[in-house]
Amino acid sequence: MLELLKSLVFAVIMVPVVMAIILGAIYGLGEVFNIFSNVGHRKQPKKQN
Repeated sequence: MLELLKSLVFAVIMVPVVMAIILGAIYGLGEVFNIFSNVGHRKQPKKQN
């Protein structure tokens, strides 16, 4: 019974941690690709209306 409770507590703790890691990785990759996509456009002058 104690082993079952330890497994349950471990699962309850790890689910939000893993979700936070996955969401952080998605956000981080989005930022990295956003930086890469802006590199090619910096040489062009910005048009202001």
